[in-house]
Amino acid sequence: MLSAFRFLQVAAKRSIYTSTSAMGSLKVAVIGQSQFGLEVYKNLRLKGHEIVGVFTVPDIKGKPDVLAIGAEQDGVEVFKFPRWRTKGEPIAEVVDAYKACGAELNVLPFCSQFIPMNVIDFPKHGSIIYHPSLLPRHRGASAINW
Repeated sequence: MLSAFRFLQVAAKRSIYTSTSAMGSLKVAVIGQSQFGLEVYKNLRLKGHEIVGVFTVPDIKGKPDVLAIGAEQDGVEVFKFPRWRTKGEPIAEVVDAYKACGAELNVLPFCSQFIPMNVIDFPKHGSIIYHPSLLPRHRGASAINW
């Protein structure tokens, strides 16, 4: 099994074909967290895509998520909503803040929050949702740690 660090090393060597020469620059919303989310964010920027907003988890004990730190250092707007829905219904203020970013594509690397379907389906090019683990064998809240 790969540790999270080793997984990122292996994944970094793989080619991600999202270059602007092949498909043009996209306005991307990144909805995720952790070091994995930060690496995806960096790769998207490196490929020339415009990150219009980073949506991550709120600070834990006053410490921000590493994805939030990286995005703030680059001057990208960061949103830290504790939840996107309540009692199964989308929270209008949260969805409105998301829609105001004008994303053409959502990328959700290691997203632990329940995102409403109207957010998943909103962008012109849809959403890419994935989790860095060996699913389904090692599924669960800490699957990446296996």
